[in-house]
Parts: sequence; C-alpha cells; structure tokens
Amino acid sequence: MLQTIILSLAAGIGGLWIATQFIPGVSFEGSWQTFLMAAGVLGIILIIIKPILGFLSFIVRIVVLGALLFGVVWGLDIAFPALNIIGLIPLAWTVLAVGGASIILSFLGRGKL
Repeated sequence: MLQTIILSLAAGIGGLWIATQFIPGVSFEGSWQTFLMAAGVLGIILIIIKPILGFLSFIVRIVVLGALLFGVVWGLDIAFPALNIIGLIPLAWTVLAVGGASIILSFLGRGKL
C-alpha cells in the first residue's frame, strides 16, 4: 500500500514536471512547494481513480469478450449442422456456460482454485 502511494505521488510529480518542461502551452509559475502540492494532489487523485478505472475496464472487457463469444458460438451453430441452438436465449445460456467453464479452468490452470 505504501509503495502504491509513493509510486502514485512520484508519477504525479514526474508527469507534471515532464509536461511543464516539454509540452508547449504547459507551464507552472508558482514555487516548488506549490508545484509539489499540486503534483501530490494529482498523485492522490490517481490513487483514488485507478481502482475505479480498473473496475470499469473489467466490465468493458466482460461485455466485449461476451459479445465475441456470442458471435463465435453463433458461428459454430451455423458451421456445424450437428449443433442446434434454436433462439437467442439458448444461445445466451450456451455463451454463459462456455464462458463460465473457461473462467473456472483458467483459474485452475493458474493454481488459484
């Protein structure tokens, strides 16, 4: 936890300094203490926002992977006449079953279950 705080503060300080030195139109006119305070606030905001963004990106990944898996299972239904999935609800349940099995087996493969 302490390492995360230190690294986020360092990222805020370093990123803000790089921006003021190398990006035209970005400058800081105050004292170095004020700069450190502004960069520290930026680092604290990064600490707060990072888990929120991680959760949101997790949701987006689930939706995108679910949509891709939906298309793959539907494509299998079309490509293999022996496989019959009639309707969207059975297709959705099949996608959930395949996705769930994939998640469980990936955890088993990593030794987390």
